[in-house]
Amino acid sequence: ALAGRKSSSKKLLFYLISSIAGFLVATLITSSPLIGIPFALITTTIPVVIIKRTEAVERALLQNLWPEILDHIISGLQSGLSLADNLVALGNRGPIKSRSFFLLFGENLRNGMDFGLALKDLKQAFNDGTADQVCEVLDFARVSGSRDTSLTLRTLANFIRRDLALRAEIAAKHSWVKNSAALAAIAPWILLLLLAAQPTTLRAYTSAPGFMILIAGAVLTIVAYFWMEKVGKLNESPRIFS
Repeated sequence: ALAGRKSSSKKLLFYLISSIAGFLVATLITSSPLIGIPFALITTTIPVVIIKRTEAVERALLQNLWPEILDHIISGLQSGLSLADNLVALGNRGPIKSRSFFLLFGENLRNGMDFGLALKDLKQAFNDGTADQVCEVLDFARVSGSRDTSLTLRTLANFIRRDLALRAEIAAKHSWVKNSAALAAIAPWILLLLLAAQPTTLRAYTSAPGFMILIAGAVLTIVAYFWMEKVGKLNESPRIFS
């Protein structure tokens, strides 16, 4: 709970700093605090965009690790390790970014937690549809004692690789559209900063009707940007086994 409050405080501070920075920059360029207000409103959304994109990148990095993790598991099974020992070993020899998850898994087992419950905790830690699929296959293999576990995991690894490659291709094709839309959203405001050096433009937008137009434009810009982000977002793998 304390960590959550600290994270919320940092985010709030991030929003405040971004808003103040936008206000100050626009005010210094235009010499008008009224024009700085809509810019403060728009720049408040910058932390939201940065945080969302950072989380998406972190999620993608973890998803891209699963083929390598499965290769480690298959190699361990072929060398005679049990499933439990195999997963515990990933805390030391697996991909660096995923080691903390498997270290926690090993700690749960050492504390007497059932293997199935430890796998559920592992799924919750990854919080990802791909992790759910892998953990369900591992749990089924443990219960059934299948000798074809390595073959099943190899098939799953190949499927995940193809899925990740397809997603990467689609994301690359969508990225230029999203970047063009973002540029289209911000271009009028850059133009406003340039035109605000003219007295007639400054008087027009510092009047009551002009100020209301700027506020409405700022709100519509924010709505349009996040709508574009939602439309262009790729759907995540559903967490059927969560």
